[in-house]
Amino acid sequence: MNAAISWLGRAWLGGARLGGERLELSTLWPGLLAGLVIAALAKPLAHLLHVPAPLLAVALGMAVGALGLGARLAAGLDIWAKPGLRLGVAFMGAQITWSEFALLGGPAILASGAVVLGGLGVGAVVGMAVGLPLAEALIAAAACSICGASAALAASQAAPASPANQRTTALVIIGVNLLSTLAMLAYPPLAQALGLTAHQAGVFFGLSIHDVAQVAGAGASVSPEAAGAAALAKLARIVWLGPAVLLIGVLLMRAQPQVTPPGAARTGLKAPPAFVLGFAALAALRGLGLLPPALVTALAATSSFLLLAGVGAISARLGPAALLQVKPRLAAALVLSTLAVAGLAYGLTRLFF
Repeated sequence: MNAAISWLGRAWLGGARLGGERLELSTLWPGLLAGLVIAALAKPLAHLLHVPAPLLAVALGMAVGALGLGARLAAGLDIWAKPGLRLGVAFMGAQITWSEFALLGGPAILASGAVVLGGLGVGAVVGMAVGLPLAEALIAAAACSICGASAALAASQAAPASPANQRTTALVIIGVNLLSTLAMLAYPPLAQALGLTAHQAGVFFGLSIHDVAQVAGAGASVSPEAAGAAALAKLARIVWLGPAVLLIGVLLMRAQPQVTPPGAARTGLKAPPAFVLGFAALAALRGLGLLPPALVTALAATSSFLLLAGVGAISARLGPAALLQVKPRLAAALVLSTLAVAGLAYGLTRLFF
């Protein structure tokens, strides 16, 4: 147990180094407190204002940045934005319920996998075609093809750390939330016009809409049957988060030029990131029934909190000036990827369901 606690402490504080020296707690705590407050406020305000919590976390973080506090709080904010965010993604694995996933059967595995892999491929090609670097294109593609803000945050952890990638991640979160809300309003009447049954409509919503809250809203607007099918289809996409992030890491590593010193052997593929392994391990434990319900609930709440703190910290570091640097090509990539995922989801819904 002591070894586990020690490992967790190293994982949590491992990113808090500057110039090779561990930062003092007095340097860390202001930023840690800021991230804590952002995450604590985002969820209740989201319920009060009926807006997605990640979007509010971005707004609160931008407000902190607007006060000119980003640089002063940087050390603590980086804890939330790096190791904290990775831990939040790993804890998402405990939310995978294999028994519910099995209710959709083999078609769900094929359809969700095709949407995720196809969406990643199309999104990457579209993003690069409109002028985005590969890393930014993959962050946008992950958000559109898997689960919105959470996938963007996970993909950003597999990409090289850079101000451009952090800015893109924050802007992608804003973009996919807006697109998800539009889809929640537009897809139910579209499904009716296309003659989809309630079950088919739910599957279509779950395979095509980015964020979970909007998937639930779209399904509930049709019928309880559609709401249930939408939730299960969305779960099927989330199952692919770990493999997708691993694939993104491999693609980005292969895209980087590797310089091998004379006489040195070329290294093979790197081991998967620890947070991907953690995601897979928790998913397996949940599937085997080895996680008590109380622990599953606690891990889900902690994951949500860490993700909100992470996106808030990234936004605080960027500040509202980042919004003035929105690239039209990023907006185009998000819209085109969203349309591609919707088209793919509709075709697979007709084919399998």
